[in-house]
Amino acid sequence: MFHSQSSLPRVHEKAKLLSLGQVFFSCVFKSCVFGLRRSLAWLSLVRMLAIFIIMVAACAAAAPQRLRAVNIGGQVVGQVPVEWSGKQLQVWRVDEKTADLTFKPEAAVSAPSGGVLYLQVSYVDRGYGKLSVELSGKDGGVIRPDRSLGLTRSDTGSVRSARMRMIGVRSTGNSEMAVRVGLERPAEEDLLIESVILQETPFEDAQFAYVISEPWQGPYTGRSVKPQENSTLKGKVMAGYQGWFRTPNDPDGRGWVHWGNIQNGTFTTDMWPDVSKYPAGCLEKAGAVKLASGQPGYLFSSAWPDVVDTHFRWMREHDIDGVFLQRFVSDNFHSINGSPEWVLANVRGAAHREGRLWAVEYDVSGYPDAKLLETLRTDWRWLVDQFGVRGDANYAREGGKPVVFIWGLPFPDRRISVATANAVVEFFRNDPKYGGNYVIGGIPNHWRTLPTPWQEHLKQYACVLPWMSESYAGDLADFKKLGISCYTHVSPGFSWANLKHLPSGDLTVAYTPREGGRHYWNLWNKAAQARCERMFVGMFDEYDEGTAIIPMSDDAPATPVRAGVAATFFNGPAQQEHGELVHLPGLQLALGEGTPARGISAANFFVRMGGQIVFPSAGAYTFLLEGAPGDDAQLTLDGERILTVKGLTGTVTAATALNVAAGATLAYRLDYRHGSSVGTLRLLWQSPSIPRQSVPPAALQDAWGRFITNEGKPADWWLKLTRDGKEMINGKRPVDAPMPSR
Repeated sequence: MFHSQSSLPRVHEKAKLLSLGQVFFSCVFKSCVFGLRRSLAWLSLVRMLAIFIIMVAACAAAAPQRLRAVNIGGQVVGQVPVEWSGKQLQVWRVDEKTADLTFKPEAAVSAPSGGVLYLQVSYVDRGYGKLSVELSGKDGGVIRPDRSLGLTRSDTGSVRSARMRMIGVRSTGNSEMAVRVGLERPAEEDLLIESVILQETPFEDAQFAYVISEPWQGPYTGRSVKPQENSTLKGKVMAGYQGWFRTPNDPDGRGWVHWGNIQNGTFTTDMWPDVSKYPAGCLEKAGAVKLASGQPGYLFSSAWPDVVDTHFRWMREHDIDGVFLQRFVSDNFHSINGSPEWVLANVRGAAHREGRLWAVEYDVSGYPDAKLLETLRTDWRWLVDQFGVRGDANYAREGGKPVVFIWGLPFPDRRISVATANAVVEFFRNDPKYGGNYVIGGIPNHWRTLPTPWQEHLKQYACVLPWMSESYAGDLADFKKLGISCYTHVSPGFSWANLKHLPSGDLTVAYTPREGGRHYWNLWNKAAQARCERMFVGMFDEYDEGTAIIPMSDDAPATPVRAGVAATFFNGPAQQEHGELVHLPGLQLALGEGTPARGISAANFFVRMGGQIVFPSAGAYTFLLEGAPGDDAQLTLDGERILTVKGLTGTVTAATALNVAAGATLAYRLDYRHGSSVGTLRLLWQSPSIPRQSVPPAALQDAWGRFITNEGKPADWWLKLTRDGKEMINGKRPVDAPMPSR
């Protein structure tokens, strides 16, 4: 396949040369017939010959160059034969002895006027790891790809062609080009390279063409299906859309994002996707992960337009009107630093192709208060002036106003000031040029207990969404008194055992079972009975927290078990949304002698340790805890609290002994709050056959997580329930309709 693809540009160039030759000899013939007797004809022939030679030279210069490997002394390195998949291949080998190879063209390369060259490296895709590729010129400058596709090995066993764009090549004169190819982290397995090609034009590959495109530049211009109605969101179902999943070899090129450390077999999603309906070209082999069936796992990237198109096709098929695209406020916006906007462009395009609505939902989580207003101003201006949201027929509107959803301003842990929050809403509502928007606010479900300044802030919104609130009727009534519309939030369930690395078997922490759809359907019943008009499904694709309604697979991999302890550290006295996960060999930690983890202070931190304890013998076990003076701790086994202490003053013993059988395995969780004293955190045990001692590392397993299942329902069950729930909201089903059967 590689040879046929790489030969296409060469055939194209030969065709151009043949065409030019035909034109030249046609001109020669005509000149001979009509003007040989005149001296001017000879001058014309000379001129045409010169033009033809120049054109041939230009085509030759633009033709792809197949590069040769050379050693340090500049001598050509030959390829060696290898047997691969029943075929004989000629390859260069990069191994531990030769960490990388240098490739050079046979002749000097004239850098194009635009300073852009395209490079293709074809290699045998065995093993894992990312290729490192650099292009250098005679001036010594080094250029790395700004866009690439196929640089990461995923052990597919095929010959893969990595294609990339090099920007910044010197634009004048001839340079002696050289290309260095190796592995970012050389390991035992070697790299087999079949060919390296350098050319001035992009390679003829549809996916690579997308990778080097910039679909976020300007308004949408492709095929478009207008939504049936776009004057109000009443009676409509809008879903939250994350779009944050990434894989190696996708347009974004950042590797595994929001799936976990796949190559190490650790996961951050509690749902494994059903990928049977995605285009095969958009799926990436999930490292060495094996599913329960023994088959290799594959995952998708939201950076591919075909993936997002698939999601929006499911929306159309199940009568979901559109999405609020979660736009997490950061300095990585294109409007701020020029970063790509793959998902933003994909969502807009998919909404047009499937006749759905879309709108921006800014999530302020983790962004500094001091920068928030200006960042939002800058981004919205770009969205209006360059991206063209106000001219977009599929961008959601309410009463003619573009919809802007801002989530998280009144949440205390977001640390946004009331003054900044008020200024943000004021900008989107009343700015002379960029205002006039219909502003929705995402607020906490305990909004009634917010301080008075925040209560006044809520009145600035045209509509609010109380997050994870189930007080539907009360919320509607209370906000109606304030003249504010209200969104109703329904969710199919919740789980983050893998995301938070919670011990296997401990189902007591942040878990809302789906009950085969019963939980979700009960919320739709409740919303219909409360006469809710605006429905928000949270979320469409959030596998991370188990809230997704898109298809999941029951054929998930097993969550890993390894020796040791999982410890997640947080600055401050309590657990927060994000922490620093560290793997420890045992339940022992020095306190007050330095930072326990990256970004964590030596004093005033909270740590949650967990996993499983394997009991070597039967008997009544008593647990004891030591720590630094003044610290607090809590130990649970299989969800049962067995030890709690505030203000440690020495060794603390659990009140009751625990009777276990030999070989029993119990999930444990140790929550520990450290102040500023010096000491050692240590968990001990004793039994009739074991003297008091630290719990040995051999008894500790870092066994964590779970993948939730469809519980006997079809993979698209929650999409179907969403469609049927909408019918209840709009009066096409009774408000107390029973959950549909399969």
